[in-house]
Amino acid sequence: MKLRQIAVAADNLLASRNAFMSLVDAPGDFTDPGVGEFGLANSVVALGHSFFEIVSPTQPDTAAGRMLTRQNGDCGYMLLFQASDIEPVSERVEEMGVRKIWEAERPEVSAFHLHPKDVSGAIVSIDQMRPPESWLWAGPDWQANRSRLVGDLQSVSIEVDDAETTAGRWASLLDVPCRIDGDSPVLDLEDGQTIRFLSDARVSPRGLCAAKWRWLGGVNTIPAPQVFCGVELVFTRDN
Repeated sequence: MKLRQIAVAADNLLASRNAFMSLVDAPGDFTDPGVGEFGLANSVVALGHSFFEIVSPTQPDTAAGRMLTRQNGDCGYMLLFQASDIEPVSERVEEMGVRKIWEAERPEVSAFHLHPKDVSGAIVSIDQMRPPESWLWAGPDWQANRSRLVGDLQSVSIEVDDAETTAGRWASLLDVPCRIDGDSPVLDLEDGQTIRFLSDARVSPRGLCAAKWRWLGGVNTIPAPQVFCGVELVFTRDN
């Protein structure tokens, strides 16, 4: 199980898209007309073999629009996982009583989205790509358009009401190990990727709140951590 893509929700898609592409020096992005099914417009930028998506509502009463209202502005939205075989994941979803809110079965992909109220923290997508090295949601030219400065996604942090319970549920769904690091439960994915769950009773949980990416640029060009669409972006040379 590998985390291939994260998504944020933004009120102003064009401004956010332009700012992000400038930050990571990406020569191009992909606009997926398929997200119109969800009342959204989007931009997907390739970073190494991982992807960053920005979505924005184009009509009333969308999941992204409700999240923007609930979080009082731009915020984390979705995590997309790549599975080598989606069937065992689907079986676990059924056994755990988690609702699927969308499914797709095409020659190039099998995929489904899980109800955020059943998993907590974010909308979760499980995707099996054919061939595995492809990523349909980033369009046919993503390898030519990917960032010159930023490589693969390394980790994310998710704020929820109950970190231990939520982490255990995600670990069961994804069939990955869960360990305690300091005061936080952490899931270990493929290639050293991690998902950290956080709780703070003093504030309303933000869901997806941080992401760490591998920086590929010059020695003195690593930008300081910064909040982009409600998510703290951290760039590091660490493997």
